Amino acid sequence: LTFRTTNLNTLILKQKQMKFTAQITSSGKIVPLYDSDYEAFKKCKKNTDLHFEVKQQRNYKFHRKFFALINMVFENQEVFTNINTLRKELTIESGYYTEYVDFQGVVQREAKSISFSSMDDMEFSDLFSKFIDTVIRVMGWDGKDIEENIQSYL
Repeated sequence: LTFRTTNLNTLILKQKQMKFTAQITSSGKIVPLYDSDYEAFKKCKKNTDLHFEVKQQRNYKFHRKFFALINMVFENQEVFTNINTLRKELTIESGYYTEYVDFQGVVQREAKSISFSSMDDMEFSDLFSKFIDTVIRVMGWDGKDIEENIQSYL
């Protein structure tokens, strides 16, 4: 099992149908986060091989910052009348889309979901970075100005 330790805070362990949330401590130990997780963790047999599926939980504050950015862009443009359409277009422009062919044979792009369940924190962080680059390119804004002004939209 190989994983990046950068910002790796949470580990979800699966054994058959059992899932629980744990944290990797600075010493490298796996510690269940909640009482219910501890109960599930105790059921794991010692000295046996386990299969891990690692998924870092999303940072809610970062998620809010993303939507603050979208609100800031929406309020400072005149093309889009619907904020969800703007979000989808910026998501596509940032490279997060799937393609499909419609009945007329035309290739269409559909924005990927940014829901908590469809994207972990590392992927969301990558999207946010590309999203900022897209806003800079499309709106002609300065990156420092974005960071300074986004706080007023939180």
